[in-house]
Order: sequence, then structure tokens, then C-alpha cells
Amino acid sequence: LFRPFIILSNLVMSAYDPADDYKAFIFPMHAEHGMLLLYCTRKKKKGPHYQVPGGHVDKEDFEAAAKLQPDVTGPSHLLLSCKIGAARELKEETGMDLRDSLERLIPVALRAQEEGSKELSCELKKRVFFSVDITDEDLFVTKGDSKVSLGLLQAMNRHLSHLMLKLSHEHQGFVFEPNPTKAVDLLVQHSGGKISTALRMAIERGTIKNGVSQNTDRLTEPTMIDKVNDESKEIPLSKEKKSLLDCFDCWRDK
Repeated sequence: LFRPFIILSNLVMSAYDPADDYKAFIFPMHAEHGMLLLYCTRKKKKGPHYQVPGGHVDKEDFEAAAKLQPDVTGPSHLLLSCKIGAARELKEETGMDLRDSLERLIPVALRAQEEGSKELSCELKKRVFFSVDITDEDLFVTKGDSKVSLGLLQAMNRHLSHLMLKLSHEHQGFVFEPNPTKAVDLLVQHSGGKISTALRMAIERGTIKNGVSQNTDRLTEPTMIDKVNDESKEIPLSKEKKSLLDCFDCWRDK
């Protein structure tokens, strides 16, 4: 009774082996605040830099895709597997849970899909890209003090400190960048520069809009992202020393 499914599942897995080391990434876009970027200081070779949520597509992600849609094969199966992996990474890295809302993850076309090509139009060097429109409701919102005791961190933008995320140990903060073109430069150290390249391609193609609908006053308001950019070269990377982000609440209160 189950033999056809087992055969189909094996065929799917052989077509796109997780050993190929696919990765999936998400560009979270807020209509008012801009693109969500994660701040990382833990990689000594790179120094402090920005990332977007994402990472490796695991074997379990491929298997989950095969169970979810057993009739789907080829590139469609790869795309679904990457969606599942991207949603999992988003949950692990930010606390935002879209695992039951995969339809919100939209493939980001970087080029026209070539007929007969095994490479997805949203793929670059085995990195698959999605965008997702987020709102304040997708984040943790607080009107009081920082809930650090609950593992939540405030946005580094001064006017968005009421927005919080439950970040993984890999990240020490997050910001919203209203200008995607500026985000291209901020992401240049992430994943060998491939994330930055993919974002630039998406902007040029128009699949990610260059700019957000935002109040002009907010665009010109000084934010902590500029403070971090100015001082990041001086951030000590030793585990024994505190980073700038360990006391960014104190900086904001000054």
C-alpha cells in the first residue's frame, strides 16, 4: 500500500540530494520600517556585520516537503523544501513563526526562468531567496521596558524600540533598513557576498522595490544603525569583553 510513496520519495530525494548543500534566505520587508537585518558580532574573521534570516536546508526539510506534497517533484520539490527550511531558520533566528504560513514566503526572481534549466529563478549559487511582508504583529511588541529576561531584544532603531525579537545566540541585535540599496552594502559580508549580490539583482529586476512607503521625518531621524556603523570597527570581538550591543539600551537613554 505504501510502496508507491516510498519509491516516489526516494526519487525525489535522489533528484535533489541535501548533500548538495542548498541554503535558503528570507528578505523580511516591513511596509513602513523597511528590510529587517540581523546584527552579528560572533564571527571573528568577518567582524561585526549584518545578515538576513536563513541557512542550510536540512535533510528533514526535504523529507517534510515530500510528505507535504508527495506528487511534487523536480524544481518544485526543491522550492518547497527551501521554503520549509527558510521558515524553520526564521523561527530559530528571530522567533517569528511562519512554518504554518508558507504561502507568505514569495520566491524572489533574480532572473528569467530559462527553459530546461534546473536552477530556480530565485536561486544563486545554490542559495534560494524568498521575501515576506511582515507587520508589527509578526514581532513582539512592548510598551514597557526591555524584556531581556525573556530573551527578547529591542530593535536598534531608536524610534522602533517597542519592537522586539527573540534572537538566536548567533545574533546580538536587529535593525530595519528603509533603503534596500543601502542594505546591499550592509550585507556584503554575509554568505560570501552572495546575499548582497542577490538583493542587488532583485532590486534591478524590480522584484524588491527600492524604498518603502515611510514618513519623511522617520527617514531623516538619526537611528542607532548609524551609531553602530560608526563604532563597529572598535567593537572588541573577545568573549571576555562586552560588545556595543550589550549596552545599547544605555546609549539610547543618553
